[in-house]
Amino acid sequence: MYKKITYLIVCLFAIASINQSAKALPTLSVQDTILRYVPGQRYIFKVSDSSGAYATAIEYIPGDSKSKLILTSPHGGNLKPEFIRTRTKDYVATQDEKDYGDTESFSAVSDSKTLELTMELADEIKRLTGLRPHVVLNHLHRSKLDANRGMSLAAQGDRNAELAWKAFHQYIDAARVLVLKNGEGLLLDIHGNAHRPQRTEVGLLLKAKDFLSDNLEQYADQSSVKALVKGGKATMTDLVKGKYALGTLLSDEQILAVPGRSIPNPTDKTVFPDGKYFNGGYNTARHGSKFGGLLSAIQLEFNSDVRMDDRKRPEYVKHIAKAIHQFMDKYYN
Repeated sequence: MYKKITYLIVCLFAIASINQSAKALPTLSVQDTILRYVPGQRYIFKVSDSSGAYATAIEYIPGDSKSKLILTSPHGGNLKPEFIRTRTKDYVATQDEKDYGDTESFSAVSDSKTLELTMELADEIKRLTGLRPHVVLNHLHRSKLDANRGMSLAAQGDRNAELAWKAFHQYIDAARVLVLKNGEGLLLDIHGNAHRPQRTEVGLLLKAKDFLSDNLEQYADQSSVKALVKGGKATMTDLVKGKYALGTLLSDEQILAVPGRSIPNPTDKTVFPDGKYFNGGYNTARHGSKFGGLLSAIQLEFNSDVRMDDRKRPEYVKHIAKAIHQFMDKYYN
């Protein structure tokens, strides 16, 4: 009986997953995208070599049809298939898609537990709001693929890594289509930082010097939340240090986050002597509204206390999900 039950579970899991082989995903029209992707279905893009070895690279789980939220995890994977070259800091990147920001800085360090954090957040947001967000995950370790850089530095010429990079961004593009059926939307790119003292960082593509200005509105066009400001939903001041700024809402939930109402300058060295702050990267620029459209994007850099302890993380997830829900309720309803 046990064997029969186990076999049934395996079969159901196989049915519930749709595998994409290691080739470029098709470019779909809006209507085709809507028809192709089923809410809650797992779409898995696998990479492989000539020997038949393969690895799960990218996973997309479409959200509920009325969801306006996308969660992405580009650096949380831990798979290191030997048939994908290991990225090196000595690689000379081309300036591909340089308008999208960082195409040069190298790191092969994973953002540990951010994949788990992203999946748990999706579950909690569903429980809290009734709507499951769209989720796109990179299962490859950052030493094999950096899904938050332009393709040249991200994949360093490896064919499988390039295909996985394309799949990651094509799945986000598909999620964008489904979200924008509802008029507008938000992408949260989930990362981890090791800055000390610990804090969570909210990246809107504003630079360190911008936070010193008395006129934050002048930076709306350079931000990843341009659509919210230009659409009259919020001002840049609201989104940086207002009552409903995401950093404020997270801090209200006992997760110190910057910028926000209590600490509007995330590089204030009287508070954070290291002066470090991640303001957003390739994904935030490419998929946000800086270059147009109605999908805004925010990079969330969670400190280690929030994400690393498997026993404590579920409680943090509840607080993070509540802050995200309040932000969405304010600006996307």
